[in-house]
Amino acid sequence: MKRPSGFDRAPERPESDAPVPRASEWDAPDSAPGSEEAAAPRPGLFDRLRTRTAREAAAAGRDSAPDVDAVAESAVAERAADPGLGPDESLAQNQNQNQSQDHDSDQGRAAGVVDAAEAIAPTIDLSSVRRSRAADDSLDSERAGDGSGSSDARSVVARWREARDAREADPVRAAERNLRAAGKQRKARFRRERHRFTAAARRRRRTWLIVLSAVAALALFVAVGAFTPLMAVREVTIVGASAVNEDDVAQALARFEGVPLALVDDGDVHRALEPFALIQRYAVERTPPHTMTVRIEERVPVVSLPAASGVELFDAAGVLLGAAETAPVGVPIGEGALTDRSSAAFRSATRALRDMPAELRAQIVSVTASSGQDVTFVLTTGVAVLWGDAEQTRRKATVLSAMLASLGDRPIEQIDVSSSEAPVFS
Repeated sequence: MKRPSGFDRAPERPESDAPVPRASEWDAPDSAPGSEEAAAPRPGLFDRLRTRTAREAAAAGRDSAPDVDAVAESAVAERAADPGLGPDESLAQNQNQNQSQDHDSDQGRAAGVVDAAEAIAPTIDLSSVRRSRAADDSLDSERAGDGSGSSDARSVVARWREARDAREADPVRAAERNLRAAGKQRKARFRRERHRFTAAARRRRRTWLIVLSAVAALALFVAVGAFTPLMAVREVTIVGASAVNEDDVAQALARFEGVPLALVDDGDVHRALEPFALIQRYAVERTPPHTMTVRIEERVPVVSLPAASGVELFDAAGVLLGAAETAPVGVPIGEGALTDRSSAAFRSATRALRDMPAELRAQIVSVTASSGQDVTFVLTTGVAVLWGDAEQTRRKATVLSAMLASLGDRPIEQIDVSSSEAPVFS
């Protein structure tokens, strides 16, 4: 508990015309002895302190009296702190001191000298001062509360700036920042160098990735086409069938419907077309997603040989293609050594007939040969054409066609084209 004292603020000087009470007046009883008031019980220490404080305040001429109870309590506490004195003794001692001071003051005034202690105001209660200061503090806090939001924001910014300035001013923190910056620069430089040295490797990886992706896509496409019915045969097309029955060929190839195009075997197609003797060669075309095309090249009868029921038709390979009563146009009758299908004369004559144009072959009615070097054709006009062997058949055919066109209706019996460079006629 703070002891009341007048040293925590400036001393207050009393007015010059205010009367100065004496100690005898402070301690004088209010009534003479022997009265009814004297017969009353003596007031206690607390009551006497209250009365004395009130008198001191009235003598000082203050407008507002101090808190008498608070001053009395403080005085009681001060006296109680001395265990050697009782309450009454401490109060009496205090009164004696005050009387001696008043006596000294009277002597000084009589001599024309005013004691400085008399000009000092008596000790007062500081509770009023404390209350006024508390009121001033509350007023200041209320004034500060009006701009609390902006002041708080400014205080936060100010604290942040102070902390930043403190960090920047700290040499240890500056060294740490420089170290971190150097580490980041080193890592960035290392990444750039690594990127530069690995560019070629990345290009190679990209190329390999593209190639492998293409191969994988192709393999996937082949797998889907080969092992799934997604690209199965649903349509069979036959091209080039004239002498052979097209419906019979389509019926033979119907077994491949529903088979994936990639799984259609050429050997199976060959076995399906083998019974047809008129088919000389064929080709299979697979057109995704569902079409299989078979292109047929039929055997062409080039020579007819006499038989019991008429004539038999043979191609250049000696395959029997059919029989007829008479030789059709473009299929001359073979004579001489041609009747032996295994002879060189038969092979040379049938080869020459196969390779010449169909228009020229239609003008031949018979062919004869004794060997493979003296093949002779007889035209519908009766002119004999000495052909020779089966070499340069196309050139010989061109020369013969030109000579027949140039001779026209001239009567001739023989034309020799065995030497295509020097043809002769007679």
